[in-house]
Amino acid sequence: MAELSHNDNPTQIDGFGQVNFIKDIANVIKHSTPPKGIAINGYWGTGKTSTLRQLQKELDSEKILTVWFEAWRYQHEPMPIVALLNEIRSFFSNLNKALAATKKISSVTFLGILGAFDETIKVASGGVFSPKLSDLPKIGKNYENENYLNRLPTADISHLLEEAIKLALGDASKGFNKKLVIFIDDLDRCHPEAALKLLEGIKVYLNLNNCVIVFAIDQRQIERALNKAFDIKDDTDSHHAREYLEKICQDIYHLPLPNSQRKADYLDELLGLLDLGGDAQDINQKAAQASQHCVEIKLIVEAFDCLPANPRKIKALANRLAVMLRGSVNLVSNRTVQNYPNIKFAYALLVASAIIYTFHRELNEQLNKNPQFIDDVVKFAINHNLISKEIKIPMKGIQPSYDGSTLLPTNPSDSNVFRLHKLLLALDTLRGEDIAPFLESK
Repeated sequence: MAELSHNDNPTQIDGFGQVNFIKDIANVIKHSTPPKGIAINGYWGTGKTSTLRQLQKELDSEKILTVWFEAWRYQHEPMPIVALLNEIRSFFSNLNKALAATKKISSVTFLGILGAFDETIKVASGGVFSPKLSDLPKIGKNYENENYLNRLPTADISHLLEEAIKLALGDASKGFNKKLVIFIDDLDRCHPEAALKLLEGIKVYLNLNNCVIVFAIDQRQIERALNKAFDIKDDTDSHHAREYLEKICQDIYHLPLPNSQRKADYLDELLGLLDLGGDAQDINQKAAQASQHCVEIKLIVEAFDCLPANPRKIKALANRLAVMLRGSVNLVSNRTVQNYPNIKFAYALLVASAIIYTFHRELNEQLNKNPQFIDDVVKFAINHNLISKEIKIPMKGIQPSYDGSTLLPTNPSDSNVFRLHKLLLALDTLRGEDIAPFLESK
């Protein structure tokens, strides 16, 4: 049964044709010499988490062990790095196949090695501490029960952790590549101080000869957060933050931006999974109606390139289109768009209305209150400089992408960019009564 709407869960399906991008990074990780930090950079909503999941799946197939850490869940911890270390410890204790492959160390022993951190703290001022393997289970239990949030020492603990991971990974000949890949997701959603604390902790404790760290970040957001954490007042001065980030991440990969065809294909795929309504009683006829909806909509978004390069936003648009198609909107008319004989006028209005509803809330509210305002929206599409300040109030948060003769530079992923210029100009003279039925559909 078709779904009514999509959720925002990450997917392991390659919707934007990034298979080669992912394989290239996986190959770098597989053949790299740790310690190494890698960042996958993309704007919010552009599919970083999905890309990380696909990369994790690729590495899992290569028998490289991976740990997943959602940074924002632990941003309120006094020491986020401790939460990450605990995640690594839990991973190995639960990974029976890795422990069975090594035949050298039990999960309790591994926890004990991490538990030795606390004992090292106690004796750090008096000399070097070297725990015996026979003592580790007891140390590990004490660490679990009493010392989760204690501050960790540095060089001695890093050495112990590296040895612990080395033992837990075991012999590569047993079927495992001898490196641990740690995925850090949603670091850019953490409070600035928490993001800096975690990065500092990673730099100090996980700069290990058997660890690769892969971050998913919005570089803009991370640099702003670091500026704030460093108390740099000038938001435009990101040099220090960038230098800091590059010290941790030697390779920074930018998510490939999809072209108009990729975006159209993705929307079409999403719509094909949803219940798009239809008045036919026969299931095959209903499927044919839904298929026709998809064909008509895809023609429009291909021709006018009106979608952001943002999977999350396209998913939201697909959900809105499905709601409208299941509603009472009338798409029976055979009227076509001038100079576009294969594009139906009603479907063009459907797409324009859905985009305004999904991405431009204040403009949608104004049109609902006064459908005749569409005349001013068309003028805005022709040239935003010709609109008075008073008329522009519902458009104050909208960034134009066209000035009447030239395409303006805009962020390809942001949904506040007005991308309906070409479509509205093609629709030519629009009346309030044309758009009103699409505004009323729920």
